[in-house]
Amino acid sequence: MRPVLPAACLALAASLAARPASAQTAEGDDAEAVTIDGPESEELRTLRLMEQELFGGQPLVELPDPASERVRISDGPPAVTSDAPRAPEAPPAQASRDLSWLRGLTLPDIPVRWDERVIRYLEFFRDDPRGNRFIRAWLRRVDRYGPTIRRTLARMGLPRDLIFVAMVESGFDPTARSHAGAAGMWQFVERTGEEFGLEVSHWVDLRLDPERATVAAGRYLHQLHERFGTWELAFAAYNMGYGALLRSIRKYNSNDYWELAHLEAGLPYETNLYVAKIVACAIVAHNPERFGLDDLDREAPIEWETVQVPGGVSLALVARAAGADRDAVRALNPALRRGRTPPGADGWAVRIPPETAERFARRWARIRPGRPVHRPRVLRFGETLADLARRHGTSEEAIRELNELDEDESIGVGTTLLVPVGRRARRDDGEDETPVVTVPDGPRELPGRRRVFYRVVRGDDVGEIARFFRVEAEALRRWNRIDPDAELQPGMFLQLFVRPEVDLSRALVLTPDECRVLVLGSEEFFAYHEGQNGRLRFRYRVREGDTLSHIGQRFGIRVSSLARINQIARSTTLHPGDELVIYAEEARVPPELRPDALEGDALDPGGEATVERTGPALRQDEGSAGEEASEEASEEASEEAPSAGEPPTVDGAAPEREAGGERAEVPVPPDDPSEQHD
Repeated sequence: MRPVLPAACLALAASLAARPASAQTAEGDDAEAVTIDGPESEELRTLRLMEQELFGGQPLVELPDPASERVRISDGPPAVTSDAPRAPEAPPAQASRDLSWLRGLTLPDIPVRWDERVIRYLEFFRDDPRGNRFIRAWLRRVDRYGPTIRRTLARMGLPRDLIFVAMVESGFDPTARSHAGAAGMWQFVERTGEEFGLEVSHWVDLRLDPERATVAAGRYLHQLHERFGTWELAFAAYNMGYGALLRSIRKYNSNDYWELAHLEAGLPYETNLYVAKIVACAIVAHNPERFGLDDLDREAPIEWETVQVPGGVSLALVARAAGADRDAVRALNPALRRGRTPPGADGWAVRIPPETAERFARRWARIRPGRPVHRPRVLRFGETLADLARRHGTSEEAIRELNELDEDESIGVGTTLLVPVGRRARRDDGEDETPVVTVPDGPRELPGRRRVFYRVVRGDDVGEIARFFRVEAEALRRWNRIDPDAELQPGMFLQLFVRPEVDLSRALVLTPDECRVLVLGSEEFFAYHEGQNGRLRFRYRVREGDTLSHIGQRFGIRVSSLARINQIARSTTLHPGDELVIYAEEARVPPELRPDALEGDALDPGGEATVERTGPALRQDEGSAGEEASEEASEEASEEAPSAGEPPTVDGAAPEREAGGERAEVPVPPDDPSEQHD
């Protein structure tokens, strides 16, 4: 039998408020919880605004004698009060309002103290039409998940009336969100939820699962109660954060929740209302007739049967097997964000209407796909949807549609995505060739490290890459000659020397055995890239009478390109014996000028070229302005048109090859001019 409020306590309740409520302009040191942007449910927002109007910093219950001592319940079982009973003093002669309706109230199994905020909430729910509508709506929904919640709490040895924490948090809406981004019936923020086993991913948000969230909330509240010793402090910590409450207790040197709640800046304003609201809701629920709720039409409990299905199965298929409405099945499984069990899971418990369980058992073996039509794939660091689509012979659009991805939605590393199966991967021309990676001259190995190469994708930055591979950002820049002020460009390759404990299976990387490594500025580097353009790179020794214009005509190359390749002015006077580097079509190069075959296997997978000094050593005579102008005029008059294999230049710039949407690499001079590779 539940305790009732003795008549003697009525007089005590009339002498509330040991002192007026203190100022609550400051909300404590901080709230510690991680906030995540999200849409706030309209119901929670409306109540929050009404509370601001109701409790807007004014004294909650005005009594004629503000110096009178706060009165606390002094009899009843230990659960009724959170402190030792004390004998009340005589009540004042007059009370500010008639509280006779409190006589004989049945109390919940959580502590009750007749604080002024608790009384104000009870009056709000009883006398204010807006408050009565709110508590009516909440209590009408209490039996939706009430039996499940109470069974879970009882099994965990917790007070069953902790259910009213969920009422205050969400109004028993498993999909509710707060303005701070907390979600679910018990309003976990993402970080705290994951600490208690509530996974949040692209596919699931277990904060929205009524059963699992209740277990997590019970564990959390039990831990807080064990730590602080009273349910009032446990509720406060659940709302404001464990660390923030602990700092307040130490600052004010008091572990009495009700004392802290009335101190200036003692607790956040929202927390003061939160605890009082839980107590008031529990009282109303046990005494509906006192609040005009005796005609309440409660919703029937939500019931379900649980069936096991593989990962990656759509709820639409489950509904078809059960002969159930698709929307009804989805409503029973609010944690499945994409209407599909998580790909890659060995099995997943799905709720279906209980009357459909027998039909599901008969039909599932026939309806479930004999072979998977979708394959789960985990996205690696540096891997894009385009990479995934190309590897599996599908399109990026198909993957986005299958996984319900918005066009601008970013996908985190480790996200499991579905891709269609049964198609052969498409290969573009040359795609199966060994990748070529260019690196600056430098170390090829570091003791105790593995050398790998990472391809930059859009949005990458040095800090993010360094954190993932657990290397120093400055070392990464040094290994690759990266300008700290410049942006990384998609398609660049970065070499990294990583520790053995770094899990490289989570990243899209190449090892030296999986690619061709070219050292920037080496003979092999230039030979490879010009070979990709259908040209030979060779050295030409200047003869008597040669000019840049004549040489350009002979080998089908613009003077501007010759000047750029050899880092000289177009007006440079050539002397016999000078050496030029020339790129030309193979048919234009005499056999005696063709370079010898490369030594070794530098262009094979695992091979690596060494740096050799290339380019000319020319004596550049400074001619007069008239001579330079004459040379330019002669050049323009006699220069041949570009060959068919060479695209036109713009403003004298050397041609750049387009290959698969990426520009051909252009040699970059080193920082030290004395080490310039021409």
